[in-house]
Amino acid sequence: MNTEARTILSPFNGPVESGLRAAVLLYTLFPEPASLQRLVIFDYLLIHSDDVPDGPPGLHPKTPYRSGELLVRRDTLRRGMLLYMSRGLIDDLYRDSGLAFAATERTGSFLDALTTEYVLALRSRSEWVVDRFVSFDDRDLDGFVKQHLGEWGAEFEMDSVLWTEDTR
Repeated sequence: MNTEARTILSPFNGPVESGLRAAVLLYTLFPEPASLQRLVIFDYLLIHSDDVPDGPPGLHPKTPYRSGELLVRRDTLRRGMLLYMSRGLIDDLYRDSGLAFAATERTGSFLDALTTEYVLALRSRSEWVVDRFVSFDDRDLDGFVKQHLGEWGAEFEMDSVLWTEDTR
């Protein structure tokens, strides 16, 4: 029996899935790079596209206070990108403006080999995110997030006011 401690990686919103989403976004942006901050926001919009007016259905369920995900997403996304970088699927680039990330020549072949409904939906939503938000500079993108942040997940606040103890 192996008694070594093992690290168990959760496939849901863990580094493997977050890195995959980053690879999809970066491939859609290719050859343009993106900063980690831009990827954090794009990643949120990718899975919660229904939080954007006229956006397509979200890939993950709506949860209360989901806007808080923006605060915790950065580290998991960074760890996921390191995983995909170790496989040659994401590059880090040093620019005058800071660190940026880009897809590599291998990323497209890797993604083409993944044919699940989820990956196809990721790719479709990624095209939507990039088409919708690529023209936003960092200030505009941050402004958009700040403008809508209080709405994302707040729909559950009214539900809780209407919730009653009596379920007869």
